[in-house]
Formats: sequence, structure tokens, C-alpha cells
Amino acid sequence: MKNKKQLVLISLLRKIIEIFSSFFLNIYLFKLVNGDFNFILLYATAHAVAGCVFGYFLMRYISPKNANFIFKSSYVCEIISILMLIIFKENLLGVIWVFLLINRYAKSSYYAVYETTLIGSAKKDSISSYVAGVNILATIISLIAPALMGFLITDYSYYIVMGLVLIDAIVSMFIATRTNFTVITSDFHLLKYWGKAIKNKNMRQSYLTTFLKRLSGPDGILEYLIPILLFLALGTEFSAGSYDSLFSIGYIILLEVVRIANKKSFKKRFYLPLALLCLASAIVMVSNFNVSTILIFYFTIKTGGKLLQTESASMIYAIGKKEKMTTYTREHQFTWNIFLTLGNLVGILIAFLAYNYFYSKDVFAVIIVVLMAFFVLHAYLLQRLESGLKNK
Repeated sequence: MKNKKQLVLISLLRKIIEIFSSFFLNIYLFKLVNGDFNFILLYATAHAVAGCVFGYFLMRYISPKNANFIFKSSYVCEIISILMLIIFKENLLGVIWVFLLINRYAKSSYYAVYETTLIGSAKKDSISSYVAGVNILATIISLIAPALMGFLITDYSYYIVMGLVLIDAIVSMFIATRTNFTVITSDFHLLKYWGKAIKNKNMRQSYLTTFLKRLSGPDGILEYLIPILLFLALGTEFSAGSYDSLFSIGYIILLEVVRIANKKSFKKRFYLPLALLCLASAIVMVSNFNVSTILIFYFTIKTGGKLLQTESASMIYAIGKKEKMTTYTREHQFTWNIFLTLGNLVGILIAFLAYNYFYSKDVFAVIIVVLMAFFVLHAYLLQRLESGLKNK
């Protein structure tokens, strides 16, 4: 795979930023708004919509000539957003929507270039193995970073961690200057692509799977809900981060199993059982809502749920080549991001309705059970799609 070493290194450094932004930043915002979960839902909605808008313009205008600039601009915006956290501190709410737009552009522009380069560089059968391998290395970082960040936040302050993340972003921007992104094609014919994709059963099913993944998976509304739930249950960022680090061991083991399965070309029949396990642990959490059942659920979603999220991402990366649509890489990428956004918005709507109209102290657990039912459907469709692609 071209650019492999640089992409791996950038991915690993990005993991540190993501641990902070997807876990501790959500707790920080929750504390900043004094536990107003409706504000968190509003923030999540704006974040999802902004991502879709940025995604369209990035996919529409990205080219070999500006790809390097766009990628480096993602880190410039990442640095600016971290500086805003450090400078404004408790006054961040006064500029929260400016912060959101800058932070969302940083993420969108990073993935627009990274994913297009990855899809264009990899052979069609190597992407799952590559993603699994990168995730094993990234999860090794997850064994240390969440607990360390939690310790620094609890015993010192958020701003020490923000400073470390700032250094990580600066180093990443320097490495990005040494990476080649010229594999990106220049044409963008969205309507023409949709005309072809809608006639392709596997493409249609892949987008439905993507929608369900974001609606119910760990990278959807659960990305906001779970850190808050852990923090409320355990009391400190250090405790929440420590369990996040501990449960990463199970995820590493599962990723290694996937890597071996890919190497040996074994059929992956574990998608549905893992999703059912997540659903069962969520039901147990509702029936007996306490710290132990919360941690049991978090273990299943951190390991099995995260693995399904990774496999689903690998599938959507690879299916364009398998279905001979390599000339529409950016159209495919934007289309799956539309379905990711729709899944996000439906998940947020479910959380909003349950939180505001289901009067129970266990409302977060109820939301999770509903989402896990969709997660099982996602796993079933992913299993069918994976089997169908193997037989092609």
C-alpha cells in the first residue's frame, strides 16, 4: 500500500486526539453546561449537520493539487480549537458554535483526505487487514492514554491534557507534510454515481448498514452518552478513563482474531452474536441499573461493539473496489457520509424523545437498549453483506 508508513503514524497520533475529543471533551462539555443533556444533544445535532455540509464541499472540490493543503488545514483548525479550549476555559459557551465549526472542519477535512487516500492506495482485499492492524496499534495507545488523561484531569486539570493534545496536533501537522496524497482523482459526478449505486444491491445494502451503524454504534450518539454515563456512575474522569483503558485489552484480542481470520480467509460468523451480546448486557443494565451492570455493558460495547464498528468501516472502504466503482471514490465517500449523518440524527432524536418523555432515573439505560436493538439489525445486515462479497 502506498503511503502506508505515513498513514499508520498519522493514524496513531490521531488516536490521541480522538480519545480526548470523543471521551473527555464530552464529559467536559457536560460539566460546563451543568448536566444539561438537551444541550449535549443540540451540540451533537449541529456537529453532525456541519460534518455533512463540510463533507459535501470537501468531496466536491478536493483534488491532487489541494489535498495536501486541506489535510494540513485540518491540523491548523485542530490546533485552533484546542487553543480555544485553553484560552476561553469556562467562558467557552460564549463561543461554543464557533468552536464547534472549527473543530468539525478539522475532523471532516482530516477524514476526507485520509479515507480517500486509503481507499485509493489499498488493494481491495487488504483494507480490512490494514484497518485491523492499525487499530491494534491504536488500541495499544488506548491501554495507556485514557487512564493517564483521566489521572491528569482528576489530580491536576483539563488544561494539562489539552496542552499535551496540542503538542500531538503540532507533531502530526509536521508529519503530514511528508505524506503524498496525489492518488485522489479530480472528477466529482454525484448524480451520475447515485444513478449507478441505486441499481447495485450491495451498494444499497452497504449504505443501509452504514446508517444503522451510526444510529446505534459506539461512534454515534453513544459517543456522547457513554462517557457521561460512566462519569456519572464512577464519579471521576480517572475512574472512567481507567476502565476505558482496561477494556481495551479485550478489543485488542478481538482485533487480532479478525486479523488472523482475514489472513486465513475464514468466514466471519461472529457479527450477530457480538451484537446480541451487546443487547443482552443493555437489557441487564435496565433490569438492574447499577455500576456493575453499566461496566458490563461498557465492556461489551467497547470490545464487541467497537469491533463491529471497525468491520463495518472496513466494508464501506472496500466495497467500491469490489463493485468496480473506483472512478467514483469521492462520490461514494460523500454518500456514505450522508447516511452516517442521517443515522446520527435519528439516534439523537431517539435519545431526545426518551430523555424528555420517558420519566425514569434509568433513562440513559433505556435509550441504550433501544439503540442496541438497531445494532443487532446492523450486525445481521453486515453479516449478509460480508458473506455476499466473499462469494463474488
